[in-house]
Amino acid sequence: MNATDSLGQFIAGVRFEAIAPELVAKLKDHLLDTLGVACAGLDDPQARAVAGAVQRWGGHAEATVVGAPLRLPAPKAAFVNALHARIHTFDDTHEAGPSHPGSAVVAAALAASESAQASGRTLIAALLAGYETATRVSAALGATHYAAGFHSTGTAAPFGAAAAAARAWRYDASRTTASLNLAGGAAVGLRQYQADGSMLDTALNGARGAEAGVTAATFAGAGAEGPRGMLDGRLGVLNVMAGGSPDALIAELGQRFEFAQTHIKPFASCRFTHGPIAALQAARLDPRGVASVEIVTFRQSVDVSDRPQPRDRKEAILSHQLAAALALLGRQVVPHEFEAPDAAVRALADRVRVRHDAALDALYPAKWPHKLVVVLENGERVLLESSAPPAADRDCVRAKFRTLAAPVVGAANADAIMAAVDDLERLADLGPLLRPLRIDWAAAA
Repeated sequence: MNATDSLGQFIAGVRFEAIAPELVAKLKDHLLDTLGVACAGLDDPQARAVAGAVQRWGGHAEATVVGAPLRLPAPKAAFVNALHARIHTFDDTHEAGPSHPGSAVVAAALAASESAQASGRTLIAALLAGYETATRVSAALGATHYAAGFHSTGTAAPFGAAAAAARAWRYDASRTTASLNLAGGAAVGLRQYQADGSMLDTALNGARGAEAGVTAATFAGAGAEGPRGMLDGRLGVLNVMAGGSPDALIAELGQRFEFAQTHIKPFASCRFTHGPIAALQAARLDPRGVASVEIVTFRQSVDVSDRPQPRDRKEAILSHQLAAALALLGRQVVPHEFEAPDAAVRALADRVRVRHDAALDALYPAKWPHKLVVVLENGERVLLESSAPPAADRDCVRAKFRTLAAPVVGAANADAIMAAVDDLERLADLGPLLRPLRIDWAAAA
């Protein structure tokens, strides 16, 4: 039995009754968070243009588009919802990849569950199946895959989305494995957008993964099968795409949950910037007295986030310099701050430098080490350190959701969505969750 077969058996066997209460609570948090960031993504012009094109294609109305009064075929609804949830990069993060599984997994699980008229318990099981698959693929691909230029979100997302859909549609192990094998052919994503592309490309990686996974599961349900060993075969994803050991795919499968290592972002910036943001916020320094800041870190953090003069929103979101300035100024690190940073933010960002320390490379990705040296105008040096980026707790998740969703769906609907997520395992159908999400785009503008 290869790794894909083992994953297929695991996914088909996921039952709500066997999921630990703390995992159920965490899944609910990630669902709520993803719905919130999907609402926020409705205001992005490029995402809106792409979503509008998909809407024009039409098709069988079976799954809700968040923030819109329409339903699309499940693969297309998954694409649009994942696109909106990913476009601001405010979605959750699995650090071991690194990857961002939630946008694709939640979009796929929601679309497939709605099309099956499933219960809240089935949605929870589909979420766990999708998240666990996506994060195990992400962990198996590992840092070498990311360093080679692959975007782990794009490569892991089709597997997670296929797993979520297969579980929502109650496939047996054989059809679930076929779903994964078919999805593997769409496992692709490159990081060139970090050099000269737009945020649309990173969002499309997750959105295409969501659509491809749901499509693959649809084909598998019709009797199609993909090549065996798509994950760990000689010409499979791990061997061809500079991946790591296949052991991470199945080690302690069903006993240890890799999904538990996925964290919700408290800040609307690149995950590499989160450790320094938290350290600077905790230090509570007077920005008027800061002469310079040096962020010392590992290679990937430097390569992605050393952006001293961001030219556009994409570079602003990635920038250590801009994030550090916002933290020092006590600003909220929310999407609108990256649209057009003001003079005060840019002036302080000019005092921030990023330096690579090769000694820190060996600690990544188990740790994300950042050392900060803040020099004050009076000559005093303040030393700060972060070994891991912070994660949003439940109160933060709910506040974040309300901040992002209420302007789109309205305060009353936001409350109704939160109540439905809280009560998810008791919902016989998903109507109480889906109805408050169907809002006219024109009214939301």
